[in-house]
Amino acid sequence: MNSNQIFEMALGLEKPWHVKEIIMTKPEAGHHGQIDIYLDFEKGFKFPNGKTHDTVERTWQHLNFFQHKCFLHARVPRVQTADGKTETVKVPW
Repeated sequence: MNSNQIFEMALGLEKPWHVKEIIMTKPEAGHHGQIDIYLDFEKGFKFPNGKTHDTVERTWQHLNFFQHKCFLHARVPRVQTADGKTETVKVPW
């Protein structure tokens, strides 16, 4: 099991979501380290609530991982619904 799979399991991610990249910054004097987890969805995935219109970049601060601050970064799809409205897909975290 690699580190991406461990974080996917810890975050409870399921298809189409996956960990794309993890960047860990070491602690320095007076500062905690930081973990940046980059998430993405499968290319071409069809979301049930509409056709993918575009994506927006979002960042969330997650619970700390031991002494490291943890941030999730994701390209979140916006879909066009049957009534013509554009909505952001709800993410599972």
